[in-house]
Amino acid sequence: MSMYEPQAPAHFQDGRAAEAPQRPASLTRAAYTAIAAATLNVISSIGIIVSGTQAIKEQIAANADMGSDPISPDDVDIQSDRFEGLQMIYSGLAYNTIFWSLVLVLLAWLALRGGGAVRVLATIIVIFSVLFKVVGLFITLPTLTLVADVLVAVLGLAAAVFFFGSGGKAARQGR
Repeated sequence: MSMYEPQAPAHFQDGRAAEAPQRPASLTRAAYTAIAAATLNVISSIGIIVSGTQAIKEQIAANADMGSDPISPDDVDIQSDRFEGLQMIYSGLAYNTIFWSLVLVLLAWLALRGGGAVRVLATIIVIFSVLFKVVGLFITLPTLTLVADVLVAVLGLAAAVFFFGSGGKAARQGR
């Protein structure tokens, strides 16, 4: 006679899995919309880096001197202080946009893991990005950059709305 009696395996329920709150759909939309806006920001910046020289020539040609007639972009002196100053501004804008876009991607990814402060920071970056895109409409930019900037502005506004909406739902759910 055996002392061992086979028993049915015990079934344990994981209480954590049953109580885990679901991520709000608006948070997921916000994160992916912010990542899309950041990607378009990088594309916009690459457009400035690649075609920036021609855009600067057009900017200077359209505003040659106060009150004078516009000149041809081919007549612009690329060795002038004005050209070099604008080139520094354009390239600085492009590289800063790339940096902040990468930060936005990281924050959007962290926001998916849940964190109110991360959502707030991502929203602030998105709003500043939209503001810079609106200002960019008033300077001469390459066509690729202008198209990407309009899309960034639309996606950025949507991401900000989604981030605000996801924060309210998460707070009401007790997260």
